[in-house]
Amino acid sequence: MFLPETIQQAETQNSAWRASTGRLFRCRQACQDRGANRRRLLIASLLALCVGCLLLLESGSVGSLAESPISNPGRVLLVTAHPDDEVIFFSSTITALHASGLEVFLLCLTNGDAHGLGGVRERELRAAAKALQIDSAHLNILNDSRIQDGHHEEWEQDYVANVVRKEVRRLLINTIITFDPAGVTGHKNHKGCHDGVRQYVTACAMEEEEGSKKCPNAWSLTTTDDLRTHLSIFDIIYSAVDGHRGNESAMFLNHDLLGMFRAMAAHKSQSRWWRHVLLTRYTFVNTLQRVKPLLTDWALPLPVPAGLDSTAVGAGGVQGDLITTAAASSGAVAKRGKFMARMSRRVMKNIRR
Repeated sequence: MFLPETIQQAETQNSAWRASTGRLFRCRQACQDRGANRRRLLIASLLALCVGCLLLLESGSVGSLAESPISNPGRVLLVTAHPDDEVIFFSSTITALHASGLEVFLLCLTNGDAHGLGGVRERELRAAAKALQIDSAHLNILNDSRIQDGHHEEWEQDYVANVVRKEVRRLLINTIITFDPAGVTGHKNHKGCHDGVRQYVTACAMEEEEGSKKCPNAWSLTTTDDLRTHLSIFDIIYSAVDGHRGNESAMFLNHDLLGMFRAMAAHKSQSRWWRHVLLTRYTFVNTLQRVKPLLTDWALPLPVPAGLDSTAVGAGGVQGDLITTAAASSGAVAKRGKFMARMSRRVMKNIRR
């Protein structure tokens, strides 16, 4: 009597287990199908975005030179820190400028000799410049003891500014392009490029107000956050719809991807950085911001007027020298007042912008 009841109960339990297993199997299958559908939809969306971005690159309808504030840049000087910076970070700008038939000059402040490969990297940069259609006569690679490659190397702003000034005068440059204060990767040498260019722009702006000469415009490559940096080609869409850029920023798309890849292939000693070419936005799009002069140095030294000298007041000439000193002091005050007025106008102009 006990055995049949046990068998019957076991069969009932087995039937219930098979039924529940079937339900679990069907539920699992349905979940897997929904997951597969989501993946297909995501892949299709990414492909559509990729095709859209490639069409934008091909047409050049967004970020074209004619539609940007840099509509007439003239002769352009690109200031970089190391060989390979021109490919990894600025290839979009270089190819866009060349597509508009403009002359691009490259000033590389070091030869990348941090690991003893200076000669090798110089040759690689010349080959890369050729792939980017930069004439060899337009390329200047420095090997200066005061501007050396290295993560811990601090560059003197005034010295870099003087180097940039000489290059601008020698080549009759109208527009300068370099890194921004963050240096994209935070490298001190990248930041040194920006600091030197900004120092030059500030000094040149003071000379321009005196009417001595016309200063070139300066632009810096915008550093983005990690998410946008690694959006790769998809950041084109974000950059294109990222609000009104006005006259203080510009966007360029890469017009020659094959030339860019050939240029990067020329940097054989830096092959470990290929992932930056393939996975970052700078390969496909550059956004630039205008570099403005520094406006924080209010107490600039004024020229000492003639006759205002510590030895002017001596024995037997106190009365006459006091009159001379007072007149000279009033002239110094007048000059300082004019200087402060110029700086105030410049500050108010930037605030309105």
